[in-house]
Amino acid sequence: MSKRKLLVILLLLLAASGLFFLQRRGGTRTAWNVLIITLDTTRADHIGAYGYKTAQTPNIDLLARQGIRFENGYAPVPLTLPSHAALFTGRYPIANNVRNNGSYFLPENEITLAEVLQDRGYDTRAVVASFVLLSKFGVNQGFSLYDDSLDTHEMIRHYKSEIPAEQVFEKFSAWLGQNDGRRFFYWLHFYDPHTPYRPPLEFAKRYPANPKGLYDGEIAYTDVWVGRVIQSLRERGLLERTLVVIAGDHGEAFGEHVEQGHGIFCYEEALKVPLIFYAPKLFGKARTVAARVGLVDVMPTVLDLLGFEIPRAVQGRSFRSLLKGGSEKEERIIYFESLYGREEMNWAPLTGLLHQDYKYVSLPDPELYDLGVDPAEKLNLFLRKNLLARNLDKRLAKFIADHSQSSGETRRELSAGDKEQLQALGYISAFSSQAATALDPKQGVLIDARLREISQLIGQKKIAAAESDLQRLLAENPGLKMPHVYNLKYKIYMSKRNYNAALNCLRQAIDDFPDVENFKQILALALFDMKKYDRAESRCREILDKNPRNTRVTILLGEIREKQNRTAEAVEYFAQALDIEPQNVSLRIKYAELLITIQKYAQAVAAYNQLLENEEAAGQPELLMKVALLNTRYGSMADAEQMLARAAAIKPEGKFFFNYALVLAKNGKIEQALANMETAVNRHAAELSSEQIKIAEKALAAWKGNI
Repeated sequence: MSKRKLLVILLLLLAASGLFFLQRRGGTRTAWNVLIITLDTTRADHIGAYGYKTAQTPNIDLLARQGIRFENGYAPVPLTLPSHAALFTGRYPIANNVRNNGSYFLPENEITLAEVLQDRGYDTRAVVASFVLLSKFGVNQGFSLYDDSLDTHEMIRHYKSEIPAEQVFEKFSAWLGQNDGRRFFYWLHFYDPHTPYRPPLEFAKRYPANPKGLYDGEIAYTDVWVGRVIQSLRERGLLERTLVVIAGDHGEAFGEHVEQGHGIFCYEEALKVPLIFYAPKLFGKARTVAARVGLVDVMPTVLDLLGFEIPRAVQGRSFRSLLKGGSEKEERIIYFESLYGREEMNWAPLTGLLHQDYKYVSLPDPELYDLGVDPAEKLNLFLRKNLLARNLDKRLAKFIADHSQSSGETRRELSAGDKEQLQALGYISAFSSQAATALDPKQGVLIDARLREISQLIGQKKIAAAESDLQRLLAENPGLKMPHVYNLKYKIYMSKRNYNAALNCLRQAIDDFPDVENFKQILALALFDMKKYDRAESRCREILDKNPRNTRVTILLGEIREKQNRTAEAVEYFAQALDIEPQNVSLRIKYAELLITIQKYAQAVAAYNQLLENEEAAGQPELLMKVALLNTRYGSMADAEQMLARAAAIKPEGKFFFNYALVLAKNGKIEQALANMETAVNRHAAELSSEQIKIAEKALAAWKGNI
């Protein structure tokens, strides 16, 4: 057989096995696209493929059935931002230092999956559905387009800012229609299963009208749009060469261990997530993998599958061999943590690990479970297997010490300084004296439940009852210090219009919890409302010294300058806020309006034109008309014509046809101008003012005379 024929046969065999497309290190370019879909707040055991009998998730189930389904996929943190940061860097929260939502951001020196693929020539795009993943928190690194525009009508974006799965799909579909054949890495984030549970009525009616039923309705709704994404790829012939990864970022608790929601505990309902790899041509046979893996392992696995070098700083391990049906010699340790209780509630931090079937949780009241026989974590074995618990505690301490080093270097022994560093990282050994002084979240969550009831009373305007219940709670728990207590005290004082007491409450909260930014921000806003602008500004600067990415406070400085009639300076602050949130549509509108106020018309036109690059903003006819009319005076008449044409097409009303006709005439297109003005007068006269009718009649007479 000739060498040429032998080469042809080998290539055919490689193609048949799916390996032809892969680039091994030092080889040729891969033809595989990558799509990662993250399902926020989605626990594995509420997906049909994971055995949930009442689930309506046919699209995710199909991917699981035809792909590789991991029975035991774990999030490292039961919170959105740190979990995604770990997923895309392949590094634990103790290394990339993203430990909670809102108060952390991914450092620029972290290497993300998007950055690696972008360097390899991939078109990298993402659309996220929640405030928690705004670009200012750093997970946008490496994406050439990162759509975090969310609701275009909100200038002050907050934790409740989100968009539904349908909008995520629409943005994805628009991108896909523009795909020029380049290899792509797309990340889609679906937020719907997160509280508040508000599925569309069609999905809500399928389940009981309780929190768990509504949650299942949100997952069923999300599944529909996951299916639409996959179908769009299939229709364009892209699915067969796209590696699809479906991953939950964390789960959700429904009282299994008291907690409702997520963030406090790290029980299975909070950490165990769906994890599915789909690429039939790449993996050949579909299979279910029982081995435990973490989201931190996804990045190195994707790079390994594509044949790209894995950055040295990555701490996760590729599970490529498991995808291929093989086994692993080296056992995986699953690390998990939650600092939410410490940072939000002033409780003890929670850290832990999974080793074989044993799950160890380091807390003042420590926990040890054998998941092999007790997957619901009902029987705490800490006292029965104390020696094992001590060994796992030492292993946990060493794991944190080893993996908190960004260089990847390990340490064999822990010095006194090392132990201090571990405490700073959130690790307090269950066997140390410090553990006895911190409030265990298991006790704290009971107090928090009562505080939530008090909060509901305040929301119902039952202020006297709320105040009485809070005083009773504090009397039962002398010395109790929790940020939530100060929040409730402040709201009660404000409801009673006792403003001095409210301000003093905030000051005391800041003294007791200097790292809780929210108290300083509330105080700054309160001082602003009281027209104490200098004092409000001082508080703002104090916040920005520690967190220069705080958009709300930057905007507040601009609002202070507006009140002081220093508009030019206000513009600068709004520009700074836009640097932090460049896709905030309402913020850009405010910025452009201020530019007009100080007569910087060319800059205003540029700001508005940039605004219309946002697809949702470009679909608002009122905004299109506003920008078009500004362009007629200070910008491009051609742009003005296009904008008004779009506005009239979106919303065929008199004012749009009227202005469109005038612009067409100025551009010398008299016949088109005549037709559109006649439409305005003959079909939409009731929508025009008397002044507009007069202008229209004069224009029609003049134009008819020129034809």
